[in-house]
Parts: sequence; C-alpha cells; structure tokens
Amino acid sequence: MSVLLRAILPVFFCAFFLISQSCAQDTQEPLVIPPPIKAQQPQSSVFYTKKVVQQQFETDEIVVQKSDGEELSFNVEMALTPTQQAQGLMYRTEMDDQAGMLFVFNDVAMRSFWMKNTLIPLDMLFIDADGTILHIHDSAQPQDLTSVKSKYPAKAVLELNGGAADKMGIEEGDTVVHPYFRPGVGAQ
Repeated sequence: MSVLLRAILPVFFCAFFLISQSCAQDTQEPLVIPPPIKAQQPQSSVFYTKKVVQQQFETDEIVVQKSDGEELSFNVEMALTPTQQAQGLMYRTEMDDQAGMLFVFNDVAMRSFWMKNTLIPLDMLFIDADGTILHIHDSAQPQDLTSVKSKYPAKAVLELNGGAADKMGIEEGDTVVHPYFRPGVGAQ
C-alpha cells in the first residue's frame, strides 16, 4: 500500500496544482500597482526616529547653599545610570520651578552636554566632588546640538529651568548639599 500511495500522491498534487492555476487565471483580476505614497513631513521640527523607552528616575531633595547663607531646596530626579544620563530631560515640555535633574558620575572629569530632543531651556550647573558649583551655563537652547562643556572637571551636573540660577541668585562658588558630595574632597 505504501508503494501505491507513493505513486498516486505526486500525480494528485500535480493535478491539484494545475487545476487551481487554471481556475485562478479565469477569476483573477489584473494586478494593479498603486502609485508611491509621498510621506508628509511633520509640522514639528522634532523628529523621532525610534520608539523612546522612558527611563524611571528616583527623586531626592537637594539644597543649594548660597554665599549669603540662604538655602534653596529642589526636588530633583536622579540620573545615575548611563541610560538615565543619556535620556536626561529629553522630551519634557515643562518642569516645576523647584525641580531639576541631578546627573552624578563615578569620577571627576570634563563634562559635555547637548540639548538634542530637549524641548525646554535649561541652566546647567557643573559641580565639584565637594558640592561646589564650578561653572553655570545659563539657558541652554532647546534642541541645540552644540556641546555645552564644563570649564573645570566636574563630579555632577544639576539641570534647572533656563534662567533659574540667575533669577534665584545662584552663583559659581555656592554649594550643593547632598550625600553624593563630600566637603573637603573637591578637585579645585
């Protein structure tokens, strides 16, 4: 029986294929290829090339001690991992006045930031290992690809709303108080 089955099956499949092809030719409509579709450019100047997976950030309170003794409290998101630091404040459309993001690195080194996909202006405060604010870059412009570089090696960077440092009287030489900073261990 298996010899007979082996002989009949190829004939059966061949006959089925020929019958199906002749039926399909009788009823098949001619193939029409539509013209290419022109993609419209989005109205926004922000282009997203891939799906963004938003990182989760822990929050903590920091204090900026000004030279006149005044203390300013901020509730900041902590950018501690390379993935969090790469995302930073990208895609945000607003931020509270007493909020910010603190980027803390494993070493003290020259730092460079840019504003790619960042939609709000930001002040960048470059901070030494002891918490001293070494350099303030005022109001970095949204979506600017120009590098914002620290003037001195820094352990951390605090990002606030653009113009906040000037408005609140925060100056170079003021101190950021948080457990990540250890007084007396600054590089400067």
